[in-house]
Amino acid sequence: MSRSNRREDVLSLQLGLERAWQPKDGSNVTYLHTSRAVVNLNRRLLARLETENAQLRGSVVDLLLQIHALRDGAR
Repeated sequence: MSRSNRREDVLSLQLGLERAWQPKDGSNVTYLHTSRAVVNLNRRLLARLETENAQLRGSVVDLLLQIHALRDGAR
C-alpha cells in the first residue's frame, strides 16, 4: 500500500469518527467521546507506523549488508 493511500485511509477514518460522533444536542459529552476515539485511533496508527518503520529500517540494513558483501566479492 502506498503512503498516499495510507494517508487517505487515516484521514477517512478520522473524518468518519468525527462525523459519527457529532453532537446533536450541543453537549460536550459527545465531543469528548469523539476526542478520545480520535486520540485512541491516532495512538494505534502511530504504533502501526512505528512498527512498519522499524521493519523498513531492518530491511535497509539487510540491503546495505548485501551490497557490501557483493562489492567485497567483486574485488
